[in-house]
Amino acid sequence: MQKAAAKGFGLGNPWIAWSGGLALLSLIGTLAYLFLLNRPTSAVSVSVIRASRGDIESTVNQSGTVELRGQVTLKSPTEGAVERVFVQPGSRTTVGQTLLTLRYPERQTALAKQELQIQQQRILLERERQRVEEARERLAVEQQKRQDMLSLVREGAIEKQRLLDQESRIRDALANLRDSEAAVSRAMVELERMTLESQRIQQQVQDSIVSSPIDGVVLDVRVRDSDGVQYRTDLLTLGDPRQEFVRMRLSTLDAARIKVSQAARVSMIGPDAKAFMGQVQALYPQALEPDPTEQRNRQSQQVYVPATVRLDRPSGSLLPGSQVNVEIILERRPNVVTLSTEAIQRDANQPFVWVRDRDSRAQKQPISIGLEGLLTVEITNGLQPNDEVILPPVEPPLKPGTPVTTSAQ
Repeated sequence: MQKAAAKGFGLGNPWIAWSGGLALLSLIGTLAYLFLLNRPTSAVSVSVIRASRGDIESTVNQSGTVELRGQVTLKSPTEGAVERVFVQPGSRTTVGQTLLTLRYPERQTALAKQELQIQQQRILLERERQRVEEARERLAVEQQKRQDMLSLVREGAIEKQRLLDQESRIRDALANLRDSEAAVSRAMVELERMTLESQRIQQQVQDSIVSSPIDGVVLDVRVRDSDGVQYRTDLLTLGDPRQEFVRMRLSTLDAARIKVSQAARVSMIGPDAKAFMGQVQALYPQALEPDPTEQRNRQSQQVYVPATVRLDRPSGSLLPGSQVNVEIILERRPNVVTLSTEAIQRDANQPFVWVRDRDSRAQKQPISIGLEGLLTVEITNGLQPNDEVILPPVEPPLKPGTPVTTSAQ
């Protein structure tokens, strides 16, 4: 019996050993997990920036095209051929200066012929007027003779028949006067018709001379000597460099935020471009459909609101026709606490920033935001000037209590 029990006990020893080994391994794994879980996290390297005092602006950014005051493209008043161009791009012009001429020799010939006919008609009119005077004088003489005969007839010195004959001569003189006066009227009407025709031809001849409507500068010349042109062909473009404008197309959303006289900055598109101040001069009262002849792209298919910004003074460097960047200043707040937008975080729409505590660990700092600009925002609560703020890295994401090492930017 004792031997059997001893034998049975000997058979169970390996199972006990295996169970104890497994328990030991489980304990070691648990301790290792707890060690790894609670092991001090290595510090995350982050950059920091500082809150500061400064001015902040809310703006609308849009591109536009530079134009000069009074900028206009002159068009051909009729079809023909360019006889001579007297200017080139960059030429200064004065009001009334001849810029180019068109070739219309047949109209000049017609004008000379018409002027000759007018001179001949004036001579004819003068002759008819002389005939009227002669007819009046003859009528007056005949009427005087009749008056003299009346007394002689009463005295019986002459026969009554002679008086009747004199009456007939008076009627003939009166008819002659009326015919002469009618001839003068016809000559005057004809002279007026000829004069109107001459004025029409003169206008046609004048159309052959394209003159400057402004004191300005030639921006573009699109024709050369001997070029044929159709009616309304673009000839050249002028503008007054004493004033510069920027024409823009605003979205309806941006246009609703903009008012006339708001300040604006205009600069060439590119880095480190010099800015020129101006103001919104005009804002169209309604949205327009895009011109169907324009290139079909995503922007041109949207309705837009035309707007114009006038520069306070000529830039001297912005080229007419060039694309520029325009910042329309909607609101400006000076001397407020500002921070770069890249440092702002949001948690359930509550803004916060990451800051470093005394133990060099990252912590959330709730803040309140005021005016938001393109690159900076106004901090109304939660930060003071010179407070350090962490720029959180993409990887690894920060958590409250994460150790950090910092480098200022």
